[in-house]
Amino acid sequence: MANGAQLAGLVDHAFLKVGAGSTVDALRQAAEDTLRYGFRSLCLPPVLAGTVKKHFPAVRVSVVVAYPLGLDTLSVKLNCVQEMIELGVEEVDIVYDLFALCNSNWAKLSEEARRLGKLTSDANIFQKAIIETPILTDEQIRTVAELLLDSPVDCVKTSTGYHREPTSLDHVRLLRKVVGTRKQVKAAGGIKNFYHLRSMLDAGADIIGTSSSVAIIEEADTVNA
Repeated sequence: MANGAQLAGLVDHAFLKVGAGSTVDALRQAAEDTLRYGFRSLCLPPVLAGTVKKHFPAVRVSVVVAYPLGLDTLSVKLNCVQEMIELGVEEVDIVYDLFALCNSNWAKLSEEARRLGKLTSDANIFQKAIIETPILTDEQIRTVAELLLDSPVDCVKTSTGYHREPTSLDHVRLLRKVVGTRKQVKAAGGIKNFYHLRSMLDAGADIIGTSSSVAIIEEADTVNA
């Protein structure tokens, strides 16, 4: 069974919630935890990316674009991604047009994937396409995953986790079945403990997104002690 350090390298440590605890000190702690535990990346909103890259240049940053509903226009998404590239971020997690997804508008989604994928591919930036599996049918999930197979997108991500049902293991298994080894799969949304993380990996996830990263890794080390 993998120990905490091994699992940390698969985890995008999320700092996306806004509330009374969203302080500069909390952001600093998240960056320090990313380095201390060896998390795969620190997942941030665009407005915080420059600050972290300036003060913690060793932190690998992934930025969530068009969070949480994906309803920005394509030009806005492209401009945001370009700005993040210029700031030096290493990855972007982009919420695709959820209205188009819910209405099976595959032509619009294909255009998003083509243009956003070309931008990130040309800049050598790793892109995860967020498709919000909890609000889709299995057939919609299968179709959008097949669509993304023919795009430059690197990874399919299940969910933002924002006021959604938790990502299901069946949806992770479905994505893995469709994309095979051609794309990576990121599971996010409601992953709160070590056993849930382990189940997502067993279902086929390559990457885990969670804000409970520190607690999960410490729990993993306790289980393996």
